[in-house]
Amino acid sequence: MQPLSIYYPHLFLFVYSLREVQEDIKATPQQTSWERLRDRLNLDQEADYDIERNYPFTVEDLNGVTGFYRRYTLGDTESLLVYCATKDKENPQNYDCFYEFQKKLEANGTIGKTWLILGYLNSATDLDKEKAAKQAYQSFRKNASEPQLRPGSHFLGSTVFEIWESPENWTNALEHESILICICPHQKTVERIGTFHYELMLLFYYRHKICKNYRISINIKKMLIQEGIFPENNQIDEAVVNFPNISGLEQKFDYFNYELRKNLQILAKYIMALEDLKVQLQNLQQNLENYQKRLAIIKHKATEENGITKLKFFDEFGEFTATNYILETEKYYTLLLPQLALREKYIHSICTFIELFKAEQDRQIANQNTKFQDTVIFLGTTIGTSSFIAIASAPLILNKITTSNLSQTPNNISLTYFTFLILYLAIGLTSGYITRQWWRSYRHPSRETGE
Repeated sequence: MQPLSIYYPHLFLFVYSLREVQEDIKATPQQTSWERLRDRLNLDQEADYDIERNYPFTVEDLNGVTGFYRRYTLGDTESLLVYCATKDKENPQNYDCFYEFQKKLEANGTIGKTWLILGYLNSATDLDKEKAAKQAYQSFRKNASEPQLRPGSHFLGSTVFEIWESPENWTNALEHESILICICPHQKTVERIGTFHYELMLLFYYRHKICKNYRISINIKKMLIQEGIFPENNQIDEAVVNFPNISGLEQKFDYFNYELRKNLQILAKYIMALEDLKVQLQNLQQNLENYQKRLAIIKHKATEENGITKLKFFDEFGEFTATNYILETEKYYTLLLPQLALREKYIHSICTFIELFKAEQDRQIANQNTKFQDTVIFLGTTIGTSSFIAIASAPLILNKITTSNLSQTPNNISLTYFTFLILYLAIGLTSGYITRQWWRSYRHPSRETGE
């Protein structure tokens, strides 16, 4: 028969949240959650600032229930440890107490939280312990569905079960929740496990940090997939300079400028993703190292106590789960790294084409300017020389025609003027040509002159 009661029930909550820099006086959702918790427990505000001691409390609307509240600062993380338990150590309690405890202790964190359900059964079989764990969870969650328990772990002779999901299946973007259920053989074991709360808080802290790092890595990959720039099928995408069917130089120039801007934006995303993945990879490795060290400390301390300690799923998390997280993040990084190099080469190619088009455009503009200058010099010199000679020689020519050709007809006079005009123009054209050639040789001494 399924047990209907448990002895000396405890509920621990370990919750973790990144410290946030507030730009205004408005409290963050996490701070609001913790303030509500403190108010429910009738604790003074100093409980949030004094990290040197536990703050005990009594739950007034739950008969014979006490606990303590304590804040910790762990690196960049604000950590909270709070628990409550019945004073009655010898009489059986209904499993519904876990739901009542949960309502009192509920709080949110941006990294994650772990619930530890604790109690003991007298002379219980392994099957009784498993049934008790399921009943405790169903009451804790007010959920009639039977949970999937991960068995195989023991702590100080107690049987430990875990209900936990991999980060790939998380639906809550803010935090992840894990639940441990520890069914002890007697009262003293419950009390002894309670003394491990600080070591457990650090162990859960590093585990949640590992999961947080891995979740960020997954989100980076998802973001790049949505952007269409993460390599599919674990292959390096091919980036080829696309020559559009455009004939105009200005249109080509505009097209490649557009391509350059677009690919620079993609490059920036690659760089940011790689830097983020590198940071997450380093954090994963460091947090895994700290996790394994803390687990070793707990195991060493447990050897001094009575009862078997075999923390199977904690070992598996460090040896397999977290290690796989690191390998997968490394895989993301190594897939993106050649993509970055390829994208940089592609951008370099685009820049080369832009420089070529710009040089060709500048050359055409320079040629147009040169032709314009040559034309201005040629026409200016021709007109100026012709006009100057005509003006200078006009009085002499008029005097000569007047004195020596009085008998000439008007047609002959017109022909004489036209002849001189042709002569002036020829002199001007010759002068313009010579001046233009000289200007060309002066501007480009090494170039041969010519049309």
